[in-house]
Amino acid sequence: MGFPHLFAPFAIRDLRLKNRIVMAPMESHLGNADGSVSKEAIAYYRERALGGVGMVVVEYTCVDGQEGFSSMAPQLRLDSPFYRSGHGKLAAAIQSGGARACVQLSHAGRQSRESVLGRQPVAPSAVPLTSLYLNAVPRALEADEIARIVRRYADAAALAAQCGYDAVMLHGAHGYLLQQFLSPLVNRRDDEWGGDFERRLRFPLEVVKAVRAAIGNMPLLYRLSVSDFIEGGLTIEDSERIAPRLCEAGVDAIDISCGSLDRVDVIVEPMSIEEGWRLPMARRIRAATGKPVICAGVIRRPEMAEAAIAAGDADMISLGRALLADPLWPNKARMGRADDIRPCTSCNWCIKETGSNRGVSCAENPRCGHETDPPIDAFGNGRRAVVVGAGPGGIAAALLLDQAGFAVTLFEKRRTAGGNLITSATPPNKEKLFWYHDFLQRRLAASGVDLRLGTEATMETVDAERPDVVVVAGGSRLAPLELGGSGGLPVRPAFALLLGDVELPPSSPERPILIYGGGETGTETAEHLAGQGHHVLLATRSDAAMLARNAEPLYRIHLLQRLRANAAITVADHSLLTAIEGDHVLLESRGETRRQPAAAVLLAHGLVPDTALAEALRDLPVPVVPIGDAVRVGRIGEAVRDAYRCVQDLRRTLYQPEAIAC
Repeated sequence: MGFPHLFAPFAIRDLRLKNRIVMAPMESHLGNADGSVSKEAIAYYRERALGGVGMVVVEYTCVDGQEGFSSMAPQLRLDSPFYRSGHGKLAAAIQSGGARACVQLSHAGRQSRESVLGRQPVAPSAVPLTSLYLNAVPRALEADEIARIVRRYADAAALAAQCGYDAVMLHGAHGYLLQQFLSPLVNRRDDEWGGDFERRLRFPLEVVKAVRAAIGNMPLLYRLSVSDFIEGGLTIEDSERIAPRLCEAGVDAIDISCGSLDRVDVIVEPMSIEEGWRLPMARRIRAATGKPVICAGVIRRPEMAEAAIAAGDADMISLGRALLADPLWPNKARMGRADDIRPCTSCNWCIKETGSNRGVSCAENPRCGHETDPPIDAFGNGRRAVVVGAGPGGIAAALLLDQAGFAVTLFEKRRTAGGNLITSATPPNKEKLFWYHDFLQRRLAASGVDLRLGTEATMETVDAERPDVVVVAGGSRLAPLELGGSGGLPVRPAFALLLGDVELPPSSPERPILIYGGGETGTETAEHLAGQGHHVLLATRSDAAMLARNAEPLYRIHLLQRLRANAAITVADHSLLTAIEGDHVLLESRGETRRQPAAAVLLAHGLVPDTALAEALRDLPVPVVPIGDAVRVGRIGEAVRDAYRCVQDLRRTLYQPEAIAC
């Protein structure tokens, strides 16, 4: 075994775990509308238990359905015996999968939505919340209400024990009610429940004591945001004082996290954040408490998890988004197949989906959130399939068709496979996307797919394969753009530069590279070129505040900060590129036109689906299925999801079974 520390048994209190890997609690939105456990939720958690984790922590579960909800989508509840049956089935499903079952208990406080509750949210004090994801104006809790909420936690914990859970976790992180009482920014009371450090600590301590009394000898875990990363908020030094007190009151292990809704980017970090960045904080809390510490924080590779435990940074490693991408992460690592782990790139597709009140999803693993789907078996029976385009959607379609028993030919006009994955991974701070690119290349090499690089698909080349099904993943093309003038400058698509197909002349502050388009591709290309020593003028038709507006929101925060601090990048907003004359461009802004010297022009003004091949193939007597950008310009996750749904649907498309015989 290559990771002896990671796969060594461990105990929390009297609960023995088979290894040091924990599935982190993550909202899934897979519950029923009434907050009960659904069959989809059971399948989702069981699949990850079967993947080899030592313990599964079930997502934030509400202890007070009247005031504690934090989501517009279904959130699990455990605030009455009505929910006991579903949680009992969920705990049993996790345990039968080989893992220990823990449930996280939560009250959202001011992070509840008034539109969901039908009443004003509550908090220690009436301090408004303004964040990227939620705005709220809460009312301050009365003392008797606080005592009632303490009982709610204890009652829910007692129900968890009755359901058969092996452990209970309190959600004291990410701006939920327990953290709100601790925070000097949110708790501005001046009574027994707030004021100085000791009084702010009272509510969490009372909850811990009440839950400990309710669950007896069961392990009690506490998820703690050890730093708010906000001026005037909680710091790691505060948490070095808080964590030991929680343990003295009855907590058996601390689960390290950070942030609140004011700083979501340190809760679910964008891909620019380095692996293992929380480990130094975990080490400090471990030293302060002498109790087991669990740590998440962009830990993606078994090598890093192993090193963290061996070094004493943490006792257990919590995997969140990594297990959305690959539920088999633990078993693959244990069996020496680390290179076969589908890597999480922190693209935060999952956050986009749950933030839109849809079920949990993963850009790379289209089965995530759909674990009740039947597995893809070999129904193809040697039929022939042609896939056009070896971007992420096309590669996914080819691999899935190969899995389904088709003889697959994959056409790619470029000399390398990857397409938009390369475009997306090339800009600074997005290198993690190359992990996924390399994973797909390994999967292709190990498959039966006939990959034909440097071969453009046409009606003739496709028809010559005598396919039974054709999947068109040919991607997108530049949107039409009319430019006046006589030219004279190199003009290429920005995505072609990121693919490595463009060489640029030297630039200078007086004669920069002009990038036209302030979306994600334009802004990332600007940063990429600046990193290569170029000077860039980024021209956008919109206001500068709208740069990269469709980028993943947390990644966008960091991207805009870097752009504004980069002296090699100048932004010209409200600017329309109208013509290229010689070695100048004409930019129209607010009714005025200026001549701007330029070294070259890169176009990033927008993309449209490339539908030409799909239209040319529509007369073939077989299913022709366009996916991804060939249908609508989107993200990697949409292309991969299209590929999965296409293959799942093919059985019925090809066989056409009748639903009834009468």
